[in-house]
Amino acid sequence: MATISLERVKELLGQENERFVRERPRSRALFEEAKKNLVGGVPMSWMRIWSGGFPVFVEKAQGVYITDVDGHRYLDLCLGDTGGLCGHAHPKIVEAITDQMVNRGTTTMLPTQDCIWVGKELERRFGLPFWQVLMTATDANRMALKIARSFTGRQLILAFNGTYHGSVDETLVVNFFGELINVPGMLGPIVPDATKMTRVIDFNDVDALEQALAPGDIACVITEPVMTNIGIIAPEKGYHEALRDITKKYGTLLLIDETHSMCAGPRGVTGQMGLTPDIFVAGKFIAGGYPAAILGFTSELSDWLGQRLPWHNFFGFGGTLSGNATAVAGIRAALEHVINEENYDRMTRLAQRMEEGLARIIKDNDLAWYVARIGCRVEFRFLPKPPKNGSEALFAEVDYNEVDIVTEGLTGPLDALIHVWCANRGILLTPVHEMALVGPTATREDVDHYVDTIGALVRELLG
Repeated sequence: MATISLERVKELLGQENERFVRERPRSRALFEEAKKNLVGGVPMSWMRIWSGGFPVFVEKAQGVYITDVDGHRYLDLCLGDTGGLCGHAHPKIVEAITDQMVNRGTTTMLPTQDCIWVGKELERRFGLPFWQVLMTATDANRMALKIARSFTGRQLILAFNGTYHGSVDETLVVNFFGELINVPGMLGPIVPDATKMTRVIDFNDVDALEQALAPGDIACVITEPVMTNIGIIAPEKGYHEALRDITKKYGTLLLIDETHSMCAGPRGVTGQMGLTPDIFVAGKFIAGGYPAAILGFTSELSDWLGQRLPWHNFFGFGGTLSGNATAVAGIRAALEHVINEENYDRMTRLAQRMEEGLARIIKDNDLAWYVARIGCRVEFRFLPKPPKNGSEALFAEVDYNEVDIVTEGLTGPLDALIHVWCANRGILLTPVHEMALVGPTATREDVDHYVDTIGALVRELLG
């Protein structure tokens, strides 16, 4: 296998960081100004995790391209960390949201006719008959866990090591070398002792699942159908069937969170594989990037909720803007015009081209890396083969990207170099990992530009 010198990585990283700063004086000045009033110089903390020392400030985002205030135009392969997967400012979604806001009102705490269409379409796609609309998938997951606890009369939930389901305390727990702890960096957990909230096991481990649920005290298993936060980790053959059978056996609800894995297709992995969760959650781009999330239930759960509405619901979850008319209009437009088979067929073909191009680079240069894809999402990692669970993914990065996971997270110098190298050549990758999303208006030329850019970096590194 080829060896990449850490010294060479750091040398190139220094050069690319200098170029990034030099070529973006306006973004840098705005960042310094923003620090006077915004925590960390940004309106949301994640905007600080981009490579280069500061985030670029956006002038315009259209389709799969972003233009910054310094005039640089970027192919956007981050797409708002999936929130913009419909493409920025998609005309059909903009039209629907604008019409609702300008001509019919933003929010009234009353339903509109769009919600009937949305409910029927969600049942058709995902199989669950009853739905609610919230503002974010974090809200939806938090609400779902409250319902699961109340319905089952149990307090514990079970999550998988390395997953992320939003800023939900119960899921911000990790099995760290055999010790169950709050995720490093987490602020103010409700229950400081994580073991009082959550059990954590590894994805794809049927025996561990059976052992965890056997005591009969788990209210809900929360999971992605394909792990994405720690890299793409596919379910092993028969795993989802076992997951459903074992949860039913012990009276535990199954919550599938497709907030990231909806990149698989217009029906998500749930629809593609015919999965049958008790609760379903999705968000991010479900309304084209307008704040919205969906939460689906079985008839049994809906009937149980119906006996307690409205007052139990009133004090338990949701919010004033949940289910607002504009969000529902956005969901309808996104489902009707963008999140469909025609667009996904094209996006997936281009993603396959990207996957094949990156695989060639890895093979031709004898790199100990692998590339993975789910639908229109492609990413590579610095491992010789895909991990089978989150524990392997968390702790198996090769030495030249070694970091202190507690203080620095998963990023390292090679990861930072790849991102700033791409930014300096007109490409934005999702921060923290090498995730690329192929949007509806991306072209073969866009895909080839990205593959060629990674190929050029590898040649520089191996020199």
